[in-house]
Amino acid sequence: MSAYADRLEALASEAADRCTECGKCFEVCPTAREVGMDAGEAKTRVGELIALTRQAAAAAEGLQKWLNACDGSAQCTAACPEDINVRQWITIAKMKAVEAVRPLETSAGAAANRFRHMAQAVRLLASMQLPSETLKKILAPAEKRTADVIFYTGCNVLRTPHIVLNVMDILDGLQLDFDVVGGTAHCCGVYQFQEADLPTYEKIGHRTFNRLGQSGASQVLTWCPTCTKNFDELEKDVAAPSFGLDHVSEFLAANLDTLKSHFVDQPKRRVVIHEHQGIGATLDSMRKLLRAVPNLELVELPQDSGFSYACGGQAAKFKDRERAIHRGLAEAAVAAGADTIVTMYHSCHRALSGAEAIYPLRVVNFTDVIAEAMGRGGHPDYYRLYKTGGPMDEAVEAARTFLQDNGVKVDEASVKSLTADIFDETGLAGPRDAFRDAFTELARQS
Repeated sequence: MSAYADRLEALASEAADRCTECGKCFEVCPTAREVGMDAGEAKTRVGELIALTRQAAAAAEGLQKWLNACDGSAQCTAACPEDINVRQWITIAKMKAVEAVRPLETSAGAAANRFRHMAQAVRLLASMQLPSETLKKILAPAEKRTADVIFYTGCNVLRTPHIVLNVMDILDGLQLDFDVVGGTAHCCGVYQFQEADLPTYEKIGHRTFNRLGQSGASQVLTWCPTCTKNFDELEKDVAAPSFGLDHVSEFLAANLDTLKSHFVDQPKRRVVIHEHQGIGATLDSMRKLLRAVPNLELVELPQDSGFSYACGGQAAKFKDRERAIHRGLAEAAVAAGADTIVTMYHSCHRALSGAEAIYPLRVVNFTDVIAEAMGRGGHPDYYRLYKTGGPMDEAVEAARTFLQDNGVKVDEASVKSLTADIFDETGLAGPRDAFRDAFTELARQS
């Protein structure tokens, strides 16, 4: 075992030693209830978790069902009276359970396939929406940066890159010395860890974290909730980094007074946040930020915000539940007289951006709101155009220019794959035909 693997084992063992087997973590687990597990089994399941942690053996059947259901909501951690990071413990246990029953070669193959598919989609969607100069700036090696602050995007936000441009505008407005780092060359390694390919995870996610430190930056601002979770729980807790680590929203909320000094008058609007718990103080930070925007009224609605820490990802195992959450929010927002849904993360934005095709609502990310309040932003949200299923003229012409600028060609097979990626994700959307047909024609003209 590597030194990193030894430290993960130590983290899990420390959790097992502190655990009193009260079972509260299992009792509050939303996905355990979703798959029909009885809360009365709590002490048994936690006992099996401790046994798996201390023994190199396969997980008991009941425990394996719980591990498979987990979507990282962190409700377990919030409920623990011993202040154990149960989500971290479960994450490591899931990896150990896979290691016990599946050869490393199989795990590595599964992780590589998932990474390859993601990387292809990210590359195409980023190349369709960003100029070459910006994309090269984002993808440049982290360890070669010299700024005091690094804005770390992760990979998947580049499917909706206007969000990245918004954050850059906001940080520019604060007159910060910052670099932006991201893309698949700086992946957090989530697929490798989930598939129990720990050696490759160390070469990807663990290496990315170390590369951020090699830049000499004093502060790293994360965007992606999964990257944030992984860096907090699988890196920062393994070895203290040389830099501060905060989500962008937390950093902006901590600097709200400075932000507010840049705010300009805004149109009146009533907005609802599509809420997720589970990633630090991001939800509270976004509420604080939005309440400070001139003429913005934040409408509070009851929400199923504890089911998952973000849309998609591990929560995608529960498509019916996610669909109910999305539709329930949109319908409640309309009933409450709201005119805008504000998304927290990029996966949530992808899921909800098509709501405009169905409901009398605008869908924006919180970074759109803050950038506009500073008199900045205004970047086209081409992904939202894709999802609403309306005329594609603007999106196609932009893609034509950006693809040529980036030296990337899109073929009909790629369009078919992208159409599935965009419209098969759980969420709200208009008809897929508009995107498929328009971009198929673009591919034929290439």
